Amino acid sequence: MNRRDFLAATIAMAAAGCSTVPKVGVSRKTAWGLQLFTVGALLEQDFEGTLRQVADLGYREVETVGSFGRDPAWLRGQLDRFGLVSPSQHIASDEVYASFGAWTRKEITTEQNRENYERAFLPEKALALVEDGIGKAKLLGQRYVTWPILMPRMLADRAILDRYIGIFNQAGRMCRDAGLTFAFHNHHREFQRLGPDMIYDLILKGTDPELVKMELDFYWVTKAGQDPIPYFENNPGRYFGCHVKDVDAAGEFAVVGTGRLDLPRLIAAARKAGAQHFFVEYDRSDDPMAAIRDSMAYLNRLPA
Repeated sequence: MNRRDFLAATIAMAAAGCSTVPKVGVSRKTAWGLQLFTVGALLEQDFEGTLRQVADLGYREVETVGSFGRDPAWLRGQLDRFGLVSPSQHIASDEVYASFGAWTRKEITTEQNRENYERAFLPEKALALVEDGIGKAKLLGQRYVTWPILMPRMLADRAILDRYIGIFNQAGRMCRDAGLTFAFHNHHREFQRLGPDMIYDLILKGTDPELVKMELDFYWVTKAGQDPIPYFENNPGRYFGCHVKDVDAAGEFAVVGTGRLDLPRLIAAARKAGAQHFFVEYDRSDDPMAAIRDSMAYLNRLPA
């Protein structure tokens, strides 16, 4: 057993004896989760206090952004402390998160952050990022190491897309060999066409379904003018989870349950296709804690 695996095992044993039981009940069918990107700015202000509030609202699962630039063993301890488990991360090395953290603190612009992400996720750096994600996932008790984004220049032509598809298959093998699962999270740009083909369809067809799973983002699929339901129906077993989001009449982000999406139908279709993890996410909110509170209130009213 190497040092990393020893530390992971030690943390797990400690968690079994000292984790707290959260106060608020959850859906009988789903332990609703939260993509912690939603409260990223609050985490930068008060990390432990924000996690406590997330747990007190009834969230049981969280999806991380790497380890938020922090020691993953320390982060695991904080999750255990508040009765939270993390099935998945969006890959982010400490270098990547440094840019993200600076952006949440308004120290750099959105465009600068995007440029930093694009440089960090270049093909020649991609597998090192995956390896970093695997190491963090083992310490955090996560199963899914999820590729978070493909920037526009990564989708500029078929050659570069095919290169990333090959990288995803390699990443899938790396994760499988480590006892984990690689996954891909979409935005809207994957539903554009590259020649006669839709980019997202090329990714689905070009990646090995045994090695590369998917995380479907309700908002971005809808933003692109597509219906998520056929993707669930046509690809059973491919989706490990979803980002549960809503869309207002103008096509912008909405608090879950206040927009125009038929969320009960989408969640039911996702479950039927095998999805097990449902992470609330609100990409931009002036009051993210209120947004996730109201989202949880809506989700807990859904039929079990």
